[in-house]
Amino acid sequence: MEYLFIQRPGDREKIMELLIEFKQCSKEELVSRYNRSVELGIVGVHAQAQMLVALHQAFRIVYGKSPIKIVENAIITLTGKIELIGEDWQYDTNS
Repeated sequence: MEYLFIQRPGDREKIMELLIEFKQCSKEELVSRYNRSVELGIVGVHAQAQMLVALHQAFRIVYGKSPIKIVENAIITLTGKIELIGEDWQYDTNS
């Protein structure tokens, strides 16, 4: 599941708004939001890409790592479902 994110005017502001929202989420909520994105898949909507960039940043802030892979600030990849184990996440071995 990959998306080529071509930045547009206003993206930075929207991503920052979403990041503020995600930083208020619990660890469980972040994992749940990510897993819903994996279930839905990347549908090619620009707003979804903005949300995934913000979610990626929130994961890096909260966990120090992210299950969302972003290459050269352009290619966004979802790497598979995750689960919360204690205070950290790991890839879901049951899916």
